[in-house]
Amino acid sequence: MIRDRKPRVAICLLTFGDYPQLARRALDSFQTNCKRSLYKLIVGANAVSHETLRLLKARQAVGDIDHLIISGTNLCKYPMMRRMFECIDTEYVWWFDDDSFVTGRRALSQWLQAADSASKPTVLWGELARCNHPLAFTDLEDPLGFVRSAPWYRGLPPPSWRAGGKGEFNFQGKGQGDGRWFFIFGGCWMMRTCALRALDWPDARLRHRGGDALLGEAIRQQGWEMANVGALGVAINTEARRGAGRDLLTRLSANLR
Repeated sequence: MIRDRKPRVAICLLTFGDYPQLARRALDSFQTNCKRSLYKLIVGANAVSHETLRLLKARQAVGDIDHLIISGTNLCKYPMMRRMFECIDTEYVWWFDDDSFVTGRRALSQWLQAADSASKPTVLWGELARCNHPLAFTDLEDPLGFVRSAPWYRGLPPPSWRAGGKGEFNFQGKGQGDGRWFFIFGGCWMMRTCALRALDWPDARLRHRGGDALLGEAIRQQGWEMANVGALGVAINTEARRGAGRDLLTRLSANLR
């Protein structure tokens, strides 16, 4: 397919398992609502069913999908994400889990407008969430140790309710640290590609859970910012969780400026 100019956004869709209806819904939503010249489409097929694979190959054959990365075994989310990101050469990345999809024709332009008008330190956009305990978002044995040993760690104390967490010793007047992890929901987000490359994201140690909150912490470590723009014409995380673990998360509504 010949385009007049280079697309600004790489839409990345991660498909998984035997859920062809989710893959079809997401693909149709991009085609219906997003101007094709603005984006390239990268799809990861992670241990998908035969029906889903037939769908994806058919869409690739007619040019709806620019890059299709297939794994017959389940690589888990973040190893597949790393493979998908190797194909990116655009200014922004717009990530979708397969249970998120575009609902409005102005969605892509709204996300781009939010990104283009943001200050340079703002690198990630989406729906803001907060988690008060690592057990709610990851099964890592030592999340704080994970942060401190990361190549993106810059010496800021990570979130913890112990004194000193995020540099706080009397947070809320309770003689404690600040244990709140702020992040953007992983079902759909937009990020500057240059920031993604600088972090070498996702962290190569990640497998399935914890990446959303840890990306938020990686951004905080660099002195960068996240912007809570809400859903902006996207339905996010519409299906029941298909992985193990608890989701004790709080959605936040106030925009970050």
